[in-house]
Amino acid sequence: MGQLIIKAEKTEEMEVYRVSAGKKRSLAGKKMFSSVILYFLFHGLNVLYRKDERVRSEIDEWENGFAWGIGMGEKAPALYMRKTEKGFERISAKNVHPENMDLMIQFKSVDAAFQVMSGQVGVAGSYARHGFVLKGDIARAMSVVRCMDLTEAYLFPKVISRRILKEVPEKNMGLFHTYVAVMGHMIIH
Repeated sequence: MGQLIIKAEKTEEMEVYRVSAGKKRSLAGKKMFSSVILYFLFHGLNVLYRKDERVRSEIDEWENGFAWGIGMGEKAPALYMRKTEKGFERISAKNVHPENMDLMIQFKSVDAAFQVMSGQVGVAGSYARHGFVLKGDIARAMSVVRCMDLTEAYLFPKVISRRILKEVPEKNMGLFHTYVAVMGHMIIH
């Protein structure tokens, strides 16, 4: 089994950390996995906006133009989106400054984000562990988290959903139908 080696060398201006190649590969893998999950989350939210009344009623309460995002630091995957009449549009990371978003969920580390993205911990569990910083209205954040929880319930198998959600909600469509709808949305958009 590999050993994590972090060497710190003190300089006058800043500390420099050297990380082992194994740790770099692990972080790169977690970033890639998180990026894929954020991609599916975006399309899943758009599909559920049309197919699930609970998601639609939550999102319809938000004003058009409401911009929110999920990130995990510089040079790491992030998802920024804006509410429109038809659901969500993705905002390019090049055009966004996280501090200008109406609501921003900023994970403190790639590891904290990976735990949520991989279904090891739910959003509520990550919040309880201080895994992310929230910028914006807490009531609106709760609405966003309810939508994310419903999306997780649809996208993750029941075995994982039971572990990360306090209660697995009833679904209007099965896992296979959800994936087909999400893939269709990906192809169209």
